[in-house]
Amino acid sequence: MINYFEAAEKTLRARGLLETALGNLERKKERILRYGAPSEYPSADMSKPYTGAKSVNDALADCLELAEVMREIQVTRDKVEEIDDVLAQMDEDDARILRLWYIERKSKDEITEAVCYSSTSSLYDLRNKALVRFALLYFGAGAMPSM
Repeated sequence: MINYFEAAEKTLRARGLLETALGNLERKKERILRYGAPSEYPSADMSKPYTGAKSVNDALADCLELAEVMREIQVTRDKVEEIDDVLAQMDEDDARILRLWYIERKSKDEITEAVCYSSTSSLYDLRNKALVRFALLYFGAGAMPSM
């Protein structure tokens, strides 16, 4: 049986890293486009009745790599949007605690100050309640037994 509480924590922790991954993937895409593109306008070499297999293979490899990176960019964007959509459905205070705690990775003192609470023990209670709500919204009814 899945522990949905832990799965919700992992999902929220990954959200911040996914944003960084998008930047890395975009740079990788630009590199592929920059180095995979022809360096100059090719002129036909009439002395060769064929195209070299190496140049064809290199072009195909670049196309496949670009397609894979584009797919990863889309999958990553979709996951970030999915997490953000669930956070948008939550109570503003709950979503704020989860964003500060897991996505922005602020210190407990910074979070306590941001949400105007005096003790970190009550902050943990608020975080736990918000995390349960997130898990229910994100995973659905399957999350109920692990709450």
